Amino acid sequence: MCASHTSPTTQPSRRLVGRRTLVRGAGGLLVAGGGIAATATTAVAATSQNGWPAGTSSEVPLSSVSVGAATFPAGVRTGDVYTVLRYVARQFDSTVEALYSPGCWGHSYREISGSTTLSNHSSGTAVDCNAPDHPLGASGTFTAAQVSAIRAVLDRCNGVVRWGGDYSGRKDEMHFEINVPPGDSRLTSLAASLGGGGGTPDPEPIAWTTVRSGDSGFRVRTAQYLLRQRGQSLSADGIFGSGTASAVRSFQSSQGLAVDGIVGTNTWTALVVTVRSGSSGDAVRGVQTCLSAKGFSTTVDGIFGSGTDGKVRSFQSSRSLVVDGIVGSDTWQALEA
Repeated sequence: MCASHTSPTTQPSRRLVGRRTLVRGAGGLLVAGGGIAATATTAVAATSQNGWPAGTSSEVPLSSVSVGAATFPAGVRTGDVYTVLRYVARQFDSTVEALYSPGCWGHSYREISGSTTLSNHSSGTAVDCNAPDHPLGASGTFTAAQVSAIRAVLDRCNGVVRWGGDYSGRKDEMHFEINVPPGDSRLTSLAASLGGGGGTPDPEPIAWTTVRSGDSGFRVRTAQYLLRQRGQSLSADGIFGSGTASAVRSFQSSQGLAVDGIVGTNTWTALVVTVRSGSSGDAVRGVQTCLSAKGFSTTVDGIFGSGTDGKVRSFQSSRSLVVDGIVGSDTWQALEA
C-alpha cells in the first residue's frame, strides 16, 4: 500500500491533523498553529491534503467499491467522488491491468508518511490500484502502453483526478486522487457525464464474457473480427475452432499475455479498438455484429456511418453509458457482455 496507509489500528492522533486543520474557538475560526486563547473551547475539523473533510470511517460518508476481482477497503466518499473514482478503477481494470485483492485500497484515516498532513485517503478521495506491483517510490512500474492507457483516463477526467506517477517528488504509481476541492463544478460536471452526479453512484460494472474452444455465437465472431483487425488471419465464422485458438495464442504471445488460447478479460482488453464515426474495418464489423445481437439491428458492412452512430448512441443510452457515439472500452464491454 502507499504511504497513505497503515494498519487500521495505527490511526493518527487527533492532535496531529493535517496542515489545513481548522480550529474553532470561542472567538471564531482560527488556523491551527496560530494563537488560541486558553479559554477557547476547541473542536477539530480535519481536512486532507486536497481540502476535503477527513476522519475515520464512522465520520466520512463512504460507499463500498468492488471492481472486477478487487474490493477497495473501506470504500470511497459517497456521491460524485464515488462516481469518478469508481470510473477510474473500472478503466484501470479494463484498459491498464486487471485489479486484484488484496492489493487495492480506499479510505484510510492517517497522515502521509513522513508528514503531519492527512492523506487524501483520510477523506475517502483516493484509491490505490494493485499496490504490490507498483510500490511507493518506484518509477517505471507500468509499460509504455499502460501509461498511455492511464493518460487516456486522466484526460477523460479533465484535471479532476491526479495520478501519483506524476508527483514531482517521490512517485506513487499505484495512487489516484481527487485533485479539486469540495464544491468544484468540474467534479460535478464530470460525475454527471459519467452517468452519476447528484450523489448517484454509477452503474455496476459489466464483466467481460470469456470465450474459448468449442464456443460459438456473436461473441466468438466479434473476437474473430478483432483478431483480424489486429493482423491475425482467420475466418469470422462465429465458431471457436482450432484456427481461432491458434490466432488467439499468437495474439496473446505478441502482447505479452498468458498464452492459453482463451479470450478472457485481459485478452478482450488488449483486443478492443476504439472506433467512432468515420472508422472502418473489421473492428467496426465487430461492433455492428454485437449491436445486432443486442437488438439494435445494424448492417455489418465495416463502415461506421450515421446509421451505426445512431445505433451506438441508442445502445449507450439503454445501458446508462456516456452517450457519445464512441465505442471505447466501456461500450465494448457492454456490447460483448
